[in-house]
Amino acid sequence: MVKNKQSIRSLIAFLVTWAFLVLTVTGIILYIVPQGRIAYWTHWSLAGLDKEQWGWIHMMFGGIFIVTGALHLYYNWKPFKKYLSERVKGELNLSRELVASLLLTVIMIVLSIYNLPPASWIFALNDSIKNSWVTSPELEPPFGHAEEISLKGIAKRMRLNLDGAIKELKQNNIHFDPSESLDTIARNNNTTPMVIYSHISKHKEQAVPASSKQWTPEGIEAEFSGSGLGRKSIAELCEVAGVNLETCLSRLNNAGIKATATDGVRDLSTAHDRNPVDLLKIILIPEK
Repeated sequence: MVKNKQSIRSLIAFLVTWAFLVLTVTGIILYIVPQGRIAYWTHWSLAGLDKEQWGWIHMMFGGIFIVTGALHLYYNWKPFKKYLSERVKGELNLSRELVASLLLTVIMIVLSIYNLPPASWIFALNDSIKNSWVTSPELEPPFGHAEEISLKGIAKRMRLNLDGAIKELKQNNIHFDPSESLDTIARNNNTTPMVIYSHISKHKEQAVPASSKQWTPEGIEAEFSGSGLGRKSIAELCEVAGVNLETCLSRLNNAGIKATATDGVRDLSTAHDRNPVDLLKIILIPEK
């Protein structure tokens, strides 16, 4: 009976150790992987596993670590109590150390919530590493989760000539059904959504300049939501709107938003408690 109990304790101790090691590795990998939109668009992988699979492993071993950690404490409760008792007898000020560790934990939680140093330095490094994967504009999808949209759907949304896109894919020996998503087409042809889109994006229809349309707030929402405006600079946002930079900055300034050409759209919109589409509304529908 004692032997069996000792065997279980040893098994749990090893499981805790392996779970900790796996969580360390997967945690580092998930810290450096590209942003989801890039990972899914390019079918990013490491050691044959994609971002989602690494996430599954991390989640699974997180659960194992919690369960085995609790069992480890359960089976070692008596030695643990004895250890604490010996420390107390040795006049170690446990209450002071306990309070100090608890206080430090609370401080780190607060710093993380409000994005303050040194927590903010770790988050900034994470953003820098993730953004470093984007070495060319082609690596960026036209909008979030574009790989999940069907060929017909993306042609309509991006104003592509569907017949031309279909012909282009056939010429490149891509087998597909127009109702299939870009991701499905890519996987069926051992390539990536990025490559599929690079073929069909050549067939853009003649676009009506944004500045010449009669926009409504609802129309702007429908047209530009989820199109990646937040990743652009103000100068690029003005280009999307079809409004010259000076007029664009003037309209933003009239709305109480002081901006420069190089300001990031997401940073500026967040600073004024808005979203990127709101800034576009100000540019395209100026106050009279």
